Amino acid sequence: MSLKLFSCLFVLSLAAIACEGQPQYNPYLRNPYYRDLYYRNRDLYNLRRFYDGFYKKYNPYIAAAQARIVEQTNDVNYGAGSYAYNYETENGIHGEERGVPVNIGNQQQEEQVEGAYSFITPEGLRVGVKYLADGNGFRPVITCKYLKMNRYGILCKNPDLLGFSSR
Repeated sequence: MSLKLFSCLFVLSLAAIACEGQPQYNPYLRNPYYRDLYYRNRDLYNLRRFYDGFYKKYNPYIAAAQARIVEQTNDVNYGAGSYAYNYETENGIHGEERGVPVNIGNQQQEEQVEGAYSFITPEGLRVGVKYLADGNGFRPVITCKYLKMNRYGILCKNPDLLGFSSR
């Protein structure tokens, strides 16, 4: 083997070793969504791969940004103008809405939207808002329900003073 061939093979092997140590560009490496960090502590959820009544219990220790949706339905608008959706998260947030086009005369329509949403305060009060929105404006009705009645029931003896209607 000649010295020239030996030196070429040696240089090529050094170049191959040097290229192997270079980091490759990976746009997904630092994004926690594509790594396993996004679903941390979600083992049971990931194994079941479906929603059932298992997560229906309210868990106050889950922050709103980390709460999973445990139930969701969506009736899509297929051109008729009506729609409906609802959702519920594992930390007690619930929302639903239905919209229907209403004939107001002169061949004009307006959307009549009826819905509700609720959440649980850190004090244990479930605050709910039911609303109706149409051509006459947005008309909400706020309700509160005491989940921890023995502790917080004394605070709201007269809910009319607070602007709530107790149910």
